[in-house]
Formats: sequence, structure tokens, C-alpha cells
Amino acid sequence: MLIQNTNNVEIVSVHYKTPELIYNQYKTVREFYPENPYRIIDGSDDGIVYFSDLEDNDVNFKVERFGYNIHHGPGMDYAIKNSVYEYILILDSDVSLIEPPIQKMMDVFSGYAVGKRLIVNANGIEKWQKKWWWISKPFIYSYIHPYCMLIKKEAYLEFKPFKKHGAPCLDAMIDIYNRQKTHLLTEFQIEDYVNLILRGTRGKWGINL
Repeated sequence: MLIQNTNNVEIVSVHYKTPELIYNQYKTVREFYPENPYRIIDGSDDGIVYFSDLEDNDVNFKVERFGYNIHHGPGMDYAIKNSVYEYILILDSDVSLIEPPIQKMMDVFSGYAVGKRLIVNANGIEKWQKKWWWISKPFIYSYIHPYCMLIKKEAYLEFKPFKKHGAPCLDAMIDIYNRQKTHLLTEFQIEDYVNLILRGTRGKWGINL
């Protein structure tokens, strides 16, 4: 699939009290996409007004401040449902760009989302993480990891929403599988396009995100 103007893809990241990560991400995003709409869902609960300097100098950059920890899954759900754009590129706050991915992702888009594909069980666990108490749950669900995911709003609304969970997209991916729509999920070699700081926000603030 080709789109004529990648400037019409909104870029979204959910933030929680790690501004240094967003500033790093912002620099790399704007290197490749200087005019794309770019929105931060800020769930910081410390009373600090983050990124007002970026808002003042970039008319296409917006921060929505909740004043409480909205959490990653609900933050993504809110961002997608309230986007005025057809496509959204979701980036973890821990992610920066090393190459521009949007057009390449659009070229292989097949209906719902494009990104790194995992195979998980109903707990959202990959096989290499398997413990004895998960052994009865088969590893059958394709899971597009949201650390860098291109998603279509209209398709997102057809399935279960993202939620607060270690694997926030799990309900949606199981719903897609149960409806025999896994062909809507496209695997993409995202590692060639992004740098991920492992456990950047989680390492600082814990797993309750």
C-alpha cells in the first residue's frame, strides 16, 4: 500500500516522568519528519509541566496532560480513539529513530497494524519465557509489539481495545485471532529503523505503567 503524503500520519508517544527520553525521541523524529503531527500523552503525576518549550516552538507538536498515570495501554487507546488522522505511528518513549520507517511500513500494511511480530500465549508470554504454570496455554497468537507500531484507526476500533497490562495489545491480538483476521497483522523488521532503550521508563519507575 502506498500513501501520497506521510505527513498525514500522526506520531504518538505515551510519557511518564522520563522527559530525557522524549527529548531524545523528538530530535530524531523531527530529523526525518519535521512536519508530522506529533502528540505526547503525558501521564506524569508529579505536577511538572513537561515539554512546553517544544510546544512553543513547534506548531505540530502537542502535549495532552492528564495529571495522573494513565498507563501505557489506556494511553495508547485514548490517543488512537481521539486522533483525527487515519494512521498513527505509536512509539514507546524509550524509542528513537535511526531511519524513517513510515513509508516502508505503509508499503507492507495489510489492514490493522505493522511492527515487530511476536508469538505469545493468552498471558502475553513468549515461548522463551515459559514457566511450568503457563505450559497448558499454547503459543498461537500473533502480537504486534507497540514499541514501534503503525496502526489504522478505523481497524483499531473494530477489535478489543488496548489496556493496562504488561502486554497492552493482548486482548486486541487475541480478538483478531479468534475472528480469523491475523492476516491484518504485518511483520516488519523494525530493528533496522529504531533504537530501543530497554526498560528505559520501566527501569526508572517500575512495572506499574
